[in-house]
Amino acid sequence: MFSKILYPTKFDELSFPILKSLVCLKSAGLKEIVLLYVIDEDAIYLAKESGLPVDMEQIKSFANKKMQEFVNYLKSMGLEVREKISFGNVVNEIIKVAQIEKVSLIVTGRHKRHKIEELFIGSTTDGVIKKSPLPLLVVKYHTIKMIEGKPIEQFCLNIFRKILYATDWSEHSERAKGYLPFLYNVGAREVVILHVMEEKKKENMEKLEFLKKEIEKIGFTVTSYLIHGKPYKEIINMASEENATLILMGSHGKGFVKEILLGSVSQRVLEYSDRSVLLVK
Repeated sequence: MFSKILYPTKFDELSFPILKSLVCLKSAGLKEIVLLYVIDEDAIYLAKESGLPVDMEQIKSFANKKMQEFVNYLKSMGLEVREKISFGNVVNEIIKVAQIEKVSLIVTGRHKRHKIEELFIGSTTDGVIKKSPLPLLVVKYHTIKMIEGKPIEQFCLNIFRKILYATDWSEHSERAKGYLPFLYNVGAREVVILHVMEEKKKENMEKLEFLKKEIEKIGFTVTSYLIHGKPYKEIINMASEENATLILMGSHGKGFVKEILLGSVSQRVLEYSDRSVLLVK
């Protein structure tokens, strides 16, 4: 399913650990990773407008050096690699390269942040979500939580270990469900199904029981929940309570028009959750 993926990187401190966490996808058919570094034309323009020195050759030299480190690692793990360094608008370049290379997944990462800070997914990731038709994996590899007044670092060494599958019975949720066999092949063994209800209906309970049995046939150990509340908050809370390592969900639910006006559930989960998210369109 993900035989070829695109990994745009800025070569920040988490880029390499995130890349390493993707190697397990080999067991489910991953063959090639396209590495992309985009020299941001907007940032270059602003720097020049501010009178700051801009050495393009130095920027390219840095990118080439870091890119080679990533390439060497991936080749040592038996993966094919394509490397690209481009110049332009970051979001547009990511989408363009994804189309040219015909990748099946785009992977991005989130910088570590303190839990007490307001979280944002970043303009680049947000732009890719809005413009690209491809599924997006946002890896939140390293977070810092304040526990009893002390900063505690937390790492997710296996982002595919335990899946929280959030469904609202929509078309996009159904598409997301189709990725569960793939995730089983990369080592996932537990699934938590969550449906956040607007109102309690017998129909929801019947659908959930049928879905639970369907996913158990794949080989998963399955737990299911029907709860009331604000969907994005309940998804985030349940992922934390169940210690899920990945949230799997569709990019839009049934109330698509309302989501456009108020901000989608998936967008808010991406913003505020400290768990990695696989968003399927």
